[in-house]
Amino acid sequence: MADNRLKVVSIMDYPHEPRAARMCYAFLDSVIANGAASVTLLYEEHEPVVAPEHRRAADIEVVRGRSRDVGHPHFNLRFKLPNLAALPYPYLYIDADTFVLDDLAPLWARRHDKPWIGVDHQWVPSDPRTHRAPFLNSGVQLVSDPAFYDLDAILAAQNAVVPLARHAEVPKRDMFATPGQDQAVLFRYFRSIGYDYTHPAVGPGWNSCAGVTVIRRAGNRWRGHTRGLTPDHDAQIVHYWSQFKPWAIGCPVFESYSWADYRA
Repeated sequence: MADNRLKVVSIMDYPHEPRAARMCYAFLDSVIANGAASVTLLYEEHEPVVAPEHRRAADIEVVRGRSRDVGHPHFNLRFKLPNLAALPYPYLYIDADTFVLDDLAPLWARRHDKPWIGVDHQWVPSDPRTHRAPFLNSGVQLVSDPAFYDLDAILAAQNAVVPLARHAEVPKRDMFATPGQDQAVLFRYFRSIGYDYTHPAVGPGWNSCAGVTVIRRAGNRWRGHTRGLTPDHDAQIVHYWSQFKPWAIGCPVFESYSWADYRA
């Protein structure tokens, strides 16, 4: 019988230090509270610590993955991309530097619509890297057909243009089609096969940059809405990518979890 439970996968390989531990605790709290019944945490070197209350609330497995020699040393290429492509079941991948603000069930229900669904980067006023044509942010990936996540084909599409093995001699801006690493390789692959990874019902709110998202308490929940975009929109998942880590921007969600620093 197929397992239709809402399955979240993440990579949690942060060094054991208080800020990262708090962020990861809040992440797990949020995915479980918003519908994840099964959670798989992948890591390479730093095994994540899962709190007993999270293990009681969901089926959580911690799996040590392995890097693959893809010709480039970046973690997202040698570890993230191969390990996600190797998973044999449908899943919702969410980066661990996020906080889920809304029910994940509507997103999970869209998995039947396309084999692979992703969300483009927002145009972030303070980050010139985003001031370009839309491109993928790989922090949220809805994968319904694992066979579609064909690592060999994905790598071949990149290597046919600029081989990853030439990373030492080719500047990053010339190596990749977009900013990023794994997301740039995925973007190039999807473009090469004429595949539209977006979904009209899965908008930017499902992967909203923390740098343009205002989070406020509304009753017993956190709610998010963007500020300074055209148009602004609600946020279902806030993403603390790059310079917008929660401790760097004074995120109220992160601050509300300060008690977690003193857990036994």
